[in-house]
Amino acid sequence: MAGVTRRTERETVDGTPDKRMFWSIISDYDLKTGVCELIDNALDLWKTNGQQRSLLVEVQLNVPRQIVSVKDNAGGVKKEDLRLLLAPGGSKNKPDSEIIGIFGVGSKRAGVAIGEQVQIKTRHQSGPSFEIEIDKIWLESPLWDLASYEIPDLPKNSTEVIITQLRLPFGQEDVDEITAHISETYSWFLQRNCKIKVNGDPVQGKTFDNWAFPPGHKPKEVSFSEIFSPSERINVSITAGLIRDRDPEAENYGVYFYCNDRLIVKELKAREVGYNITSEAGVPHPDASLCRVIVRLNGPAKLMPWNSSKTGINYGHKAFQQLRPTIIQLTSHFSSLSRRLKDHWGQKVFRYKEGDVENETPEDITVKNPLTLPKLPRVNKKHVDTLKSKNKTVLSEQPWTLGILEAMGAVEIIERQRLETRNRIALILLDSNFEIALKEFIVHRQDLFPPRVYDDAKIQQIFSRRHLVISEVNNKLPIDSKLLDKAKHYYLIRNKLIHERATVGVLDSDIRDYRSTIEKILKLLFKLKF
Repeated sequence: MAGVTRRTERETVDGTPDKRMFWSIISDYDLKTGVCELIDNALDLWKTNGQQRSLLVEVQLNVPRQIVSVKDNAGGVKKEDLRLLLAPGGSKNKPDSEIIGIFGVGSKRAGVAIGEQVQIKTRHQSGPSFEIEIDKIWLESPLWDLASYEIPDLPKNSTEVIITQLRLPFGQEDVDEITAHISETYSWFLQRNCKIKVNGDPVQGKTFDNWAFPPGHKPKEVSFSEIFSPSERINVSITAGLIRDRDPEAENYGVYFYCNDRLIVKELKAREVGYNITSEAGVPHPDASLCRVIVRLNGPAKLMPWNSSKTGINYGHKAFQQLRPTIIQLTSHFSSLSRRLKDHWGQKVFRYKEGDVENETPEDITVKNPLTLPKLPRVNKKHVDTLKSKNKTVLSEQPWTLGILEAMGAVEIIERQRLETRNRIALILLDSNFEIALKEFIVHRQDLFPPRVYDDAKIQQIFSRRHLVISEVNNKLPIDSKLLDKAKHYYLIRNKLIHERATVGVLDSDIRDYRSTIEKILKLLFKLKF
């Protein structure tokens, strides 16, 4: 019959995965994420076994010998389950459980990503102890069979993963970084019946709920359930407010995500959570740096919006899309509050160290603004107006400082703009303003620089070289050498922008540092306040 294709004799297709899959994921992992995968494995086994005993995970990062090992007492692996230690997708974890790992690939690829030689030793309860070894020869072979060996007994319920022939070397700085990461990532577990040691030292959990409680603007907590089906739901808790542990260098503000009590990502300042959108949280900036939003999700692992390495959030995930309006509203509200109180943080924010987090109930989490939040304080003055008000007396006595002051205010305005090259513009303005300030100081401090000596010719001569100007001023009014060194550093960067072929990058931190430097010098020269 025309148009009908007849089936031939049934044949099977070999679906065995190629071992090249191991090589393809090496770039996705570094030492930090690899070690965390092995810790996750222990935590899941411990939770699956009912948390009947205290969990101890011992991480050894041997810098001299370049060996990594992770040992736990979470329960061990039975002989019949040894295949799960190397089979991609092999796992006894149930996706419906409130656990961390569900993909069945994390610990396998983590070990291979860290080093070429992976030894796994394990003992389940009082049974025999076994060892398997994954090496380069096995990885390059097309066969999947791997020998297991019975070895002298390990402690009961223990597993140890030893990784050698590392792909990348590590040093003490890496050890310190990993320890800090473990402290933050597993803080919830470390406050329960779980202990993690790094090179023999217990790790203390670090949390981020360092809230301030300003009257009328206390932190808010929103709790609700996302329901996917009658039997599937995620419990959601979102806490937002102003913080007291602001760190300008670390920029420790933004959105933090925990999934099943494990920290997934911190200090998130992406467009998807409201940043870089003028009508929402705005461009990430120091004046918004007291805003923190902590999102906690608990429920079936298969419903979590994390990526497979648990280092980021899948913004396209249905769970995240449901949360997004609430997150953006809170991020926008407290970022705006931080900005409006910027000139009074010490008095109106940091002093309020104790209080209660206020509970809010969303009307509908799917709408744009699901919460009814208090009105923000009115903003009566722009930053430039605030500077003028602070320096009213100085401006009256030294009217030539108005241009200098307004230029510093202009830098603040530039930093708020959505310009890709705003840092370059700000750097040039800061440096030019510094030079103008030096000129104004020389011209108007006639007690230090007599006009008969510092005539137009003299001023033109010394201003032909920046170091000559600074030397003249410094001889009359000593300036901290550290400030001058910083000014010189940024002056050289400005020169690279203007006079050299290469274009240098200017960071947000560069502008903050240079602005702070110039403000201190202007305070010394003219007694201006910032």
